[in-house]
Amino acid sequence: LFVTLHCHPMAALTTEPTLRRVESDALQAACPDPVNPAARDAAKAILDDVKANGEPALLANAVRLGDIVAGDAHIKTKEECEAAYNALPADQQGVLDRTAARIRTFAEAQLASVTSTEIDIPGGRAGHTIAPVNAAGCYAPGGRYPLPSSVLMTAVTAVTAGCKEVWVASPR
Repeated sequence: LFVTLHCHPMAALTTEPTLRRVESDALQAACPDPVNPAARDAAKAILDDVKANGEPALLANAVRLGDIVAGDAHIKTKEECEAAYNALPADQQGVLDRTAARIRTFAEAQLASVTSTEIDIPGGRAGHTIAPVNAAGCYAPGGRYPLPSSVLMTAVTAVTAGCKEVWVASPR
């Protein structure tokens, strides 16, 4: 069942109902197939290639799509990342630092709000353990609109949770 609200400028002055019932089978899908079949086929070809041929296929596809330059290093070191950060203007560094601090504060509050617990129940014990995963993978959108906030929200949270390794992947 789907209910729509009709805003009628004179609704307060009329006895017309402002809500009407619409059965779900009376609704048409706005987009019957949300994924373009050609895009799906192209993505499947890349995934199949990478599954069959591993990292060399991943790199070849990244070069073909213009995400990296053939022969360039595709893994940045911690030192290279720090150099990129240090090359930013001070005001941009400040925004990143303040944002990271806010995210860290919230992540610490989240972590403090959940605890491991174990209780006796008939026939044994039940509970759950709160523990970080060993490694976290974070995605950094790098297309037309790079989003450093995505890196901060995922990487800072993972580090705060206690992940030993945090990897960030980006198309650029």
